[in-house]
Amino acid sequence: MLVSILHRATGDGLALVGLFVLVWWLGAIASGPDAYETFVNAMTSPFGWIVLFGLSWAFFTHMMSGLRHFVLDIGAGYELDTNRFWSIASPVIAIFLTIALWAFVILG
Repeated sequence: MLVSILHRATGDGLALVGLFVLVWWLGAIASGPDAYETFVNAMTSPFGWIVLFGLSWAFFTHMMSGLRHFVLDIGAGYELDTNRFWSIASPVIAIFLTIALWAFVILG
């Protein structure tokens, strides 16, 4: 149940917050260097890092849950132990992928 709720919540978060950041970024690129510098300053502030980290976590959580649902849709993984394992592994893998992405971004 938690994986399903996380899937919906992260999808909504990506749609709302992710779309806002994407439109702001595209608008800043189209508006010139000053607008782009404002965007970069906002996204590299502590609050901006939190937003970007949250978006990447939401992306990986949504992706892993979607892959789990894809496997279920093809008829596999309905055994109780297998289903329980992947419902726990999906968010854990998403956390590791998020940490790996940000380690790559920061340490680069």
